[in-house]
Amino acid sequence: EEEILGKKMLKKFGLEDNDKFVCLAVRDGAYQLRKMPSRFNDWSYHDYRHFNIDNFILAAEELTKKGYFVFRMGVVQKKPINSNNKKIIDYAFSNLRNDFMDVYLGAKCSFCISTGLGFDYVPYIFRRPIALISLPFGDLRTNSEKCLLLTSHHVLKKEERKLSLSEIFSHGVAYAYDTKDFVEKGIELKDCTSDEIKDLVIEMVELFEFNKKLSFEEEKLQNTFKNLFASNIKRFKYYREIKNPPNKMHGQIRARFCTKFLRENKDWLK
Repeated sequence: EEEILGKKMLKKFGLEDNDKFVCLAVRDGAYQLRKMPSRFNDWSYHDYRHFNIDNFILAAEELTKKGYFVFRMGVVQKKPINSNNKKIIDYAFSNLRNDFMDVYLGAKCSFCISTGLGFDYVPYIFRRPIALISLPFGDLRTNSEKCLLLTSHHVLKKEERKLSLSEIFSHGVAYAYDTKDFVEKGIELKDCTSDEIKDLVIEMVELFEFNKKLSFEEEKLQNTFKNLFASNIKRFKYYREIKNPPNKMHGQIRARFCTKFLRENKDWLK
């Protein structure tokens, strides 16, 4: 009954049985404020986790060219997605949105693009691939081969330069869980560009639809990322591990980082 209902709902959004779709889940803070207004709780400590939906439009447009529909997810969002493309569905602002379809879409999507928020655990539970742009950096989900990773640029303001992978750890912001932690350490977070996000989703399609293999050079870049990330994890302990050593945040690093980003930002791999 649920399978039948889900397909009927997809038809209402203009999809046919064999149409592919992707979930786009971008955190902007509106949900928290709706559920518990700021007069009851100061949510500003979460501000570092918010992203601008406008930076994801280019990637969504590119996906539609490759035959996908894109569902912009969310119960509450600050603003609509600025696109007239009929294959980009602003589900968060649709009167057809409901809890059942939240789960159905997450379970049936080809993959999910996420900035690290509650919804993406639905596709995660249903073993759908996830393109994850997430903070803090030390919390990247590295344990699944079905995750393709990216993160925001960490800029050292006094020197006006981007931190390398290891410097994100050594400057004490790999496990920064409060916006003020970045401010106090003089680190400015800059969103990934629209082109960087587009490159991420193109790699997702190539990886999980066409099973594209990496070149020898690209494999070396991925191994450098994994080794650097693993060595920094060991050097800079997650605070929960300090209190409870058996609680391991990361095991074997199976996910890979956006290959084009690594290729074009080799200075970051230090």
